[in-house]
Amino acid sequence: MSIASVNASANLLPLIGDVNGDGQVTITDVVKTIYFILGNSSSDFDFAAADVNGDGEITITDVGSIINTVLEKDKVTAIDTIKVIFQDNQVFIYGNFDENYLHASVSGAKVKVKSSGKKPFACFVEGESTNGSLVVDADTTCSLIMNNLQLTSLESAAINFPKKQKVNIELSKGSQNVLCDASSREENDGANACLYSKGTLAFTGKGMLSVSGNYGHGIASSKNISIDGSSIVIADVVKNGIHCDRFTLKKGQVDLRLQNEASKGIKAKEEIVIKDGSIEGEATGGIINNNGDLSYCSLLKSDGSMMVSGGSLTLIQSGDGGRCISVDKDFTITGGSLNLKCFGDGGQYINTENEHDYYTPKCITVDDSLYITEGVVYCTSTGLGGKGIVADKFLAIGVEGEQERPLIRVETKGECIINNEDEDLRFGCPKGIKANDELYIYGGDIAVTTVGMGGEGVECNGDMYILGGTLECNTFDDGINVGHAIEIFGGCVYCNSVDNDGIDSNGSIIISNGIVASINQKKPNESFDSRNAHFYLYGGTIFGIGSRPVEIGETIVPLYNTSNSLSTDGYSSLGLLLKSGKYVYLQKCNEIVFALRNENQERRVFLTITNPNNIENQTYTIAYGDCPLGEYKSLFDGKFIVGGIPFNSFPIIDAQM
Repeated sequence: MSIASVNASANLLPLIGDVNGDGQVTITDVVKTIYFILGNSSSDFDFAAADVNGDGEITITDVGSIINTVLEKDKVTAIDTIKVIFQDNQVFIYGNFDENYLHASVSGAKVKVKSSGKKPFACFVEGESTNGSLVVDADTTCSLIMNNLQLTSLESAAINFPKKQKVNIELSKGSQNVLCDASSREENDGANACLYSKGTLAFTGKGMLSVSGNYGHGIASSKNISIDGSSIVIADVVKNGIHCDRFTLKKGQVDLRLQNEASKGIKAKEEIVIKDGSIEGEATGGIINNNGDLSYCSLLKSDGSMMVSGGSLTLIQSGDGGRCISVDKDFTITGGSLNLKCFGDGGQYINTENEHDYYTPKCITVDDSLYITEGVVYCTSTGLGGKGIVADKFLAIGVEGEQERPLIRVETKGECIINNEDEDLRFGCPKGIKANDELYIYGGDIAVTTVGMGGEGVECNGDMYILGGTLECNTFDDGINVGHAIEIFGGCVYCNSVDNDGIDSNGSIIISNGIVASINQKKPNESFDSRNAHFYLYGGTIFGIGSRPVEIGETIVPLYNTSNSLSTDGYSSLGLLLKSGKYVYLQKCNEIVFALRNENQERRVFLTITNPNNIENQTYTIAYGDCPLGEYKSLFDGKFIVGGIPFNSFPIIDAQM
């Protein structure tokens, strides 16, 4: 073992472990290091040589490493080490390694470590330079330990691993490390990032690394990147903050700040996996329009799949058309917490087919299928055409039998990109939750709010199935809009639409079980609208208030309708003049099933309920007036109340309330 040969611009320091400076590592060095720990340091003790792991402290770990060096002194070292200290335009290099296969060269403050063997080695880096860089050219596994390194390159990447070896980067506990690269490259070395590796990058250690990508990406790998316990800050990048094939966050923190158009916070070609830890991100970048082919700014972007099983994501996207999370294939959420906000607007453009088209900001957009079985998801979109959750194919929420999880809250505050009083002339409209194929709700606690013109709560272009859980939609436009049919097998469904139907299906509405309350507040719409098909009631309890009775086919259904469009279980409708602040109660036997309060001005409505005469051994009655005494459990902000105390029953009649 010996000190590597370097050119004259480098300064050579003693062997790692040679604490007394006699040119060799012996048991004497072990004893002197132990004495230092005990507080009995000698005058010839070399602190830097004793700090084997480069963490800035002398501990029993360093003693063990020196002992291993003594035991291995007649053999090739198991893991050779090299230490690089930047000091302005100078570089100090020392270490324990075999110079026949591992050596270093220096030009100014630019260091190149080259390995020609296949044995793993460790490289300790610290210090500060405003015009330095580090290239590690090796085919074997390398461990890079950063300890308060501040490195700025004016010509290239700050750190470059040009070979496909695995690189373990350890950030020393409590260390603050900063990397900054040049905005241009004198040579095209393929390193398109501030910290670049052609192989896998694995970050460990409880230190922090701040990266600025002035040329391209912040951190990039041609393979995979994982973070386990470290803190990574991407302050400013031209392209993507982190760029790789697969990204995995096991533990630790990632902080993303994006400013450029179409940039990505984390971009993975194959997969993003979040197991634990946290990601916080803010982006202000918008779209790039390349002759009708749009590229969007996204904080998390996977060209493949994505999975979140734990941890927390807090993402804020302020750019027009921006996305918080964009996934090309399947996205699965089985835990964790997602808090996503989009503040940008949507807009119009001419697409590649030379047609008028619209782009909209989206908190979550998935080109394939989306599965949410656990966790907490909050989505807020405030701009024109903004959307909360969008799946181009299949969307499934919840697990059968689990009523309260996942917890999903979606709110849109914007209006349509093209607005019009005629709903058929509105384009680029806000959506809380949208599935272009089938949508299944097995369970969970879901609430959607839209306040802008054209804002719908849940839109499904295929078939929609509700098997359990609680779904609340307080919306401007339709609460639920379904392209084919909607089937409700259980759970609690509440839809309250200001300007359109409570539940609107272009196919059939089929209710077999559960409690369904649907309200329309404005003429000439309905609580339940299946004008193009049938309305089947096989069980459950429905409660609808609309400006007209239920609409089926091309005709308005009269009171107590028993046409072929209805199942034989049937329902009842009656007209009511409902005063502001008054309640309508549906009572089963002596218990309130739910109560509904008119939050608007006095108006004439049609009340539609499950027909008590067609449900065996069950009697339903209607009560109205002021709220009865007693305590109630409110599921829907006082509009839909479950439970309560018995009260006097009123007959089902046309009454003024």
